[in-house]
Amino acid sequence: MANLYTKTGDKGQTSLAGGTRISKSDLQVECYGTIDEANSMLGLARCGTCQEYIRSTVYQIQGRLFSLGAELASDSGSASKMKDLISAEDVAFLERVVDTCTETTGKMTHFVIPGVDQASSALHVARTIVRRAERRLVELSAGRPVREELMRYVNRLSDAIYAMARLQEETVAWTQMKEKVTDMVKDALAGQGNVLPPLSMRVLRYMADRAGEKARQIGAAIVFSAVDSGGNLLLLERMEGALPGSVEVSTGKAYTANAFHMPTHELGAAARPDGPLYGIGNAAPGKVILFGGGFPYICDGRVVGGIGVSGGTVEQDMEIARYAMSVLRRESDEY
Repeated sequence: MANLYTKTGDKGQTSLAGGTRISKSDLQVECYGTIDEANSMLGLARCGTCQEYIRSTVYQIQGRLFSLGAELASDSGSASKMKDLISAEDVAFLERVVDTCTETTGKMTHFVIPGVDQASSALHVARTIVRRAERRLVELSAGRPVREELMRYVNRLSDAIYAMARLQEETVAWTQMKEKVTDMVKDALAGQGNVLPPLSMRVLRYMADRAGEKARQIGAAIVFSAVDSGGNLLLLERMEGALPGSVEVSTGKAYTANAFHMPTHELGAAARPDGPLYGIGNAAPGKVILFGGGFPYICDGRVVGGIGVSGGTVEQDMEIARYAMSVLRRESDEY
């Protein structure tokens, strides 16, 4: 078995693929050495994340970085004979990575301070190493040919790694938030027992009728919605005169109350900047409602759905929903 050490570099020189000897301080060596450094840091990030998309994407990128490094580590004669060089398709792959991550995280609106967890931090370090590699490549291209596809790839690579770092941070934040929600829900449901009768269409129509009665009594035109435990819409009743926009808000309240297992006004209070769930509104933009009128439907100590009322003021919506539930509780023996 050949030794790992060759002793051929003891005088500060190394061989390029093709046999050309150059100094280890040569800018070309600096370029492919920096790519190797980035590859190693990506490996650290890959073993630290539980996100399968990030793991598989980073692994695929690492494989391409070997091809990139091999091209940079070749003399002109050897590089011209290489196969599987970095191509326009590789650049397009990185652009798709950016687009995929941005679909979840949204566009960047502020600077991100690295350090959310080890995996995202390693990705941020890899990103800065790639930026350094790009600067060295620009220097190298001033004195010798560097293919345009290779330059574009390295430029897109730092963007893709940054996008994955943000995705990792978003995942960590969401996991932590979900744990907080779970704890809050456990406390809220503890000891509540059989609060309402089993969920059925008969029960929901009864609640919608009671909600309508209360709404007419206080002079509001409302929409009453109900969803099952999966967030699927079961019932939607719109009173005459209710605003069209109240339909979406009402269903959003029912969805939110069921999804987070707590009344929407409580979730809204917890989502304030000083609250334990700050930022939870970003979990499902457009669907999560953070003001009153939505309540979970609790039976046998479990959340089995949610109801939502919209059309009056927030206080009126809450009053109407609570009235419908209170009447149902009083008459639950009939259901």
